[in-house]
Amino acid sequence: IMFLLIFLKILATSITLGSGGAGGMFAPALFVGAMTGGAFGTVVHSLFPAYTSSPGAYAMVGVGSFLAAVTHAPLTGMFLLFEMTGNYKIIIPTMFATTIGTFVAHRLFSESIDTYELSKRGINIHAGREITLLSTIKVRDVMRRDFTPVRDKVNLKEFLELVINGGGGFYYPVVDSNGDMLGIISLQDMRRVLFEDYIKEIVTVGELATEGVLVLTPDDNLTTAMKNFALMDIEEIPVVAPDNNKKVIGMLRRGDVIAIYNREILRKHSI
Repeated sequence: IMFLLIFLKILATSITLGSGGAGGMFAPALFVGAMTGGAFGTVVHSLFPAYTSSPGAYAMVGVGSFLAAVTHAPLTGMFLLFEMTGNYKIIIPTMFATTIGTFVAHRLFSESIDTYELSKRGINIHAGREITLLSTIKVRDVMRRDFTPVRDKVNLKEFLELVINGGGGFYYPVVDSNGDMLGIISLQDMRRVLFEDYIKEIVTVGELATEGVLVLTPDDNLTTAMKNFALMDIEEIPVVAPDNNKKVIGMLRRGDVIAIYNREILRKHSI
């Protein structure tokens, strides 16, 4: 009977909540845990009566393990069960059951019953306020559209003249004759040949450019952008068209992201 009640309770709870009825998950979890533990205890006790406890003990451990699993809180399951029974002998098996139950539940479903509804609304309580704030701002709102692309056939001497004359920025997208990005060149890349005049006249920007760079799209948020900045330890990332990852439409600077974050923090605290 207990084995049948497990599935009947799950079915009844699913129908109630799925149809919009009032109810929760806490009590059903305790019930299913008790029935599962009791059913298992009945089977093993009938097979090995001399080596096992009564089915009631297994039912109590089942309550603790299911409570820990659905809340992702093993200590809650252990302490609640100890307070309910007052039996310290049940603590050891409960520790094992709640730990295993929490581990399996977390691997199968990352959210607990307390955070599931929030996650469906797009609220991530595991993230800090910084990440939550940055995730609401799009790259298009911060990127610079007045960037300077450099042809791949330009030699390094001409490139330096461009920078000196106010090219702007420290990172420059290198493009071919069609305007498609081939890579990125930075002033850091120029350090090793900065004082070699003969090399600057024969080496082109395309030969020195870094290929396979990370890119962003205008629809990406600033959380993604900051992860890329940290991953590559760079100060600027090219922003490409959503339908063409070779067509650069802007540049995003780490300093601009930090500045807008500070501005938004001040604005929120002033409201």
